[in-house]
Amino acid sequence: MHKNIVFFFLIFLVFSLSADISQEFDFLHSASFSFRNNVPYIRVHVKSYENGTKIENIKSFECGSSEIAAKSFTFSVSKFSPAVVKYRIAFQELAQSELRSHAEKAKLWSMKTGMETDIFVHGAIFSINKSTIDNREYFITSKELFTKDESEKLLSKFRELFPDYNIVSIPVHESNASSIINVKTDDGKNYKCQNLLLIHPKAGFMAGNDSYPGDKNYFITPLAASKGELVIEDSVENILQRILPGEMFLSAPLETLKAQAVAARTDIFMQLGKRHVSEIWHICSEVHCQKVIWNGKVDSKFVQAVKETEGEVLLFNGTHVARAPYCSSAGGRTEDIRNVWFTAEKPYLSGVWDGDEPLQLDLLKEEDLAKFLQSDYGEDNIKMNKRHRWEVRFTQEKLNSLVNSRKNIGNINKINALSRGVSGRIYKIEFVGNSGKLTVYGELNIRRLLDNLYSSAFLAQKEGDEWIFSGMGWGHGVGMSQMGAVSLGRKGRDFRFILKRYYPKTEISKIY
Repeated sequence: MHKNIVFFFLIFLVFSLSADISQEFDFLHSASFSFRNNVPYIRVHVKSYENGTKIENIKSFECGSSEIAAKSFTFSVSKFSPAVVKYRIAFQELAQSELRSHAEKAKLWSMKTGMETDIFVHGAIFSINKSTIDNREYFITSKELFTKDESEKLLSKFRELFPDYNIVSIPVHESNASSIINVKTDDGKNYKCQNLLLIHPKAGFMAGNDSYPGDKNYFITPLAASKGELVIEDSVENILQRILPGEMFLSAPLETLKAQAVAARTDIFMQLGKRHVSEIWHICSEVHCQKVIWNGKVDSKFVQAVKETEGEVLLFNGTHVARAPYCSSAGGRTEDIRNVWFTAEKPYLSGVWDGDEPLQLDLLKEEDLAKFLQSDYGEDNIKMNKRHRWEVRFTQEKLNSLVNSRKNIGNINKINALSRGVSGRIYKIEFVGNSGKLTVYGELNIRRLLDNLYSSAFLAQKEGDEWIFSGMGWGHGVGMSQMGAVSLGRKGRDFRFILKRYYPKTEISKIY
């Protein structure tokens, strides 16, 4: 890959450098990755740049199979043809224990939806040095593939019909995008590159007004006719060093940062091959995947946390990559993943008490939840956590406005928590007005409706012209409580203890 070959000089200083590019382009579209010194390198989307953007302070660039020396260039896209992606409608995720009965479940969904259904395996098995990891998940999906517009209409329809299921669309990549990237170098020469070009920067280089670290591989490839996408290829470890500052603050104990590093690394391997299936990158730099901070020097403490956990991820049942979600504050009790995202059961993401001694309280019961909210129980009960326990007040007018924005049911006079999870978080709620009722499913949907409330672990009561929401925690409550991890780190607990607290039944495994 990236070997020099002789290229042909054409009239008007236009070079055609598309020979043998298809194999490399196809490789970049796969979920595969390369290794250097036994460490896997992945590709991450950095930013989109408009046609005419100047790329400066480089040594050379590769276009097809030839390398061209240049200090800078500008690019533009022509002859663009988009990738073809179709979508399956996923009705239900299956736990591994449910796979034997998948045929019966598929038949049941066919009866419910009037569509032919099948089981779909999302993800793959990866070989990393001497380790094998498995990030596959299993879904009952439509057998038919749909366009984006068709899938969005079906999603709307089935989410309304089955609000207590996590109905999603799964992209299926059918063909790559195609384009010509026109490159004009600082010496006035023009080149035509098919689909992508590889940049070899100096110590640091500029893309427009943005600066980036050098000594990495950078690609440019189009997703639209008017712009190119900048993509970096770097080691998982270097990428993690730039993820960590966006996920945890510098003053956190080192062991807390190490726990966060393992969780973030686990998430990278959990998502490989499942997202951005029509692009050449594995993950993006936004919260959709994990937020990556590209500018500035990374503090040595973040670097240390990544280096001291190099190659370590959370596995379940020996080889299966765990999901490793986290939230700001669980409030003393974490939540079962099934009650938040309506997914399949994951034994390592069942709700746990966030303290050394479990309490004899059932937070599904409002009287026990009321007692819990009056207590200071929980590792995340530290001075810096302003959301361990909280109170939010809405006037009657404000609550009416929020709820009626979804459905006009008049003056709200009652709120019923129809279903709670083990942490007391509500995932099915009913608002009763003087002209109707509204039922809302899903922890996040409930919070969004209530002006982005901190969590759905609350009790609501009316006093005069006000509704008082008394609650705990900040976020969905699944997996690691970051405030709890800070507290445990301050108490001298190591990162292994922290991860075992929040992801029980997983093992920390060094896969490279």
